[in-house]
Amino acid sequence: MCRRFLPIVLVLVFCVGLKPAVVVSPSDNYGRIDSYARNAPDSYSRNIATLSDYLTGPARTDMDKVRVIYAWMVSHIRYDQEAVSNRSSQRYYSELEYANRVLRQRKGLCTGYALLFKYLLKRAGIESVNIRGYARTEDKEAGNPIKLVDHEWNAVNIEDEWYLLDLAWAVTTAPTGEASNDFYFLTPPELFISQHFPTETRWQFLDQPLNKGEFDRFPKLYDPYFQLGFGPGFPRDGQLRVQGRAALTLQNEQSLEYLCTVSRFGQSKGSEVPVSVSRYGNQHQLQVNVPIRGWSTLHIFARSRTNARVKKYDCIASFSVYNS
Repeated sequence: MCRRFLPIVLVLVFCVGLKPAVVVSPSDNYGRIDSYARNAPDSYSRNIATLSDYLTGPARTDMDKVRVIYAWMVSHIRYDQEAVSNRSSQRYYSELEYANRVLRQRKGLCTGYALLFKYLLKRAGIESVNIRGYARTEDKEAGNPIKLVDHEWNAVNIEDEWYLLDLAWAVTTAPTGEASNDFYFLTPPELFISQHFPTETRWQFLDQPLNKGEFDRFPKLYDPYFQLGFGPGFPRDGQLRVQGRAALTLQNEQSLEYLCTVSRFGQSKGSEVPVSVSRYGNQHQLQVNVPIRGWSTLHIFARSRTNARVKKYDCIASFSVYNS
């Protein structure tokens, strides 16, 4: 089963071998490709062959083919929230049958996105695999074992380089008014591993692969963590045992403002709590008051320092905290 999650945002108003790829960031160069995909006539989407041929016909490179198929899918296939609790709707007789069903119904879950993407690329002559594994989607999973293999995503081979993508998360975490969150398009492996753990080690694409126990200890990281400039050196322990105050060290070259909330364990809505921040070079040391005894969930929000009147904080991480 694939579980959908949404990013948490606070807005405050003030009177003031398998060779992994190098990092490739989405850019404005995709604008024309994305527009072509979004405006594809429905008459070409009756089957995988005609759709793939239409989308990739003008493409000059394999990267263009991958992008145009991704752009069509995130703008035309919706996440089927109703099917999350309906296991019978997720059954399929073959991968190709399921991919065709998703294309026909214009909706699917993570497996549907992964398989349709795979077969559209196969028609275009590009190797792609669907990868099963564990995904950290809920705050209660911060620092705790994830027991079920409940997610599926893709790796794609572009000119002998492997890249990672998660189309389902690109759709479900898209900012309001946008078709996708492109953080999950060609995500660097060292960032992707923070919330995705494949059942087969080779699909980590890391020089030093992690084991499941290491992955289970990670906090819940939201993609704004990386978009704000935090790197792969994120805290490795998502469980904090404290006595009234939690101490965290984050690494970022930028000057940031922080806001913290504490809620009952596993809940997303909490109460703002005092936080003090000391910075030493790229080290941001946070001291956070934790008023709840026993287990609770600590959310860390951050924003770049600006003079904007409306201050929008994005949730970057959550931790499971035990206050004795």
